[in-house]
Amino acid sequence: MKKYFIYLIIYSIGGFVLERIINFIAYGGYYDNSVLIGPYQPLYGSGIVLAIIIYDYIIRKNIENKVFINVALLVTAIITTGLSEAITGYGYEYLYGVGLWDYGQFLPCKYPYVCVYPTTLFGIGSYLVIIYIHPFIEKYVKDYPNYIFYVLLTIFGLDIIITFFFLK
Repeated sequence: MKKYFIYLIIYSIGGFVLERIINFIAYGGYYDNSVLIGPYQPLYGSGIVLAIIIYDYIIRKNIENKVFINVALLVTAIITTGLSEAITGYGYEYLYGVGLWDYGQFLPCKYPYVCVYPTTLFGIGSYLVIIYIHPFIEKYVKDYPNYIFYVLLTIFGLDIIITFFFLK
């Protein structure tokens, strides 16, 4: 399970970079809509990691046909992206009364936090990351020193504590 936490951090940092690029394109400049203090967006990381867990424990073990594996992974990535968006968006709004984003501002979407167009695009992005980037990350994470996990867990945990108990 430690490796999945490391994946969460890596892909959350990637999500932070992606979010800055999207914001730069959408708003024409730097716009920081981070939820936490650190340079990571756990929303993105959690969607990919959930897809990786399903891929590792269900898809790879139960499907032999490569085409079906890829289709199952793509569908899984889109669904886990949507779940991650819905849980994060609605959960944050419920807990803090603040909407994090609203797809209805830009697209004809019925719900503020999940929309078929961006959710599908993010799901396809997750699929591509899992197929093309994750094998390299997986190879290097196997050999990481154990203390890296504890350092990252401490930093991430402190960030959550500080953000939600002292800054909100």
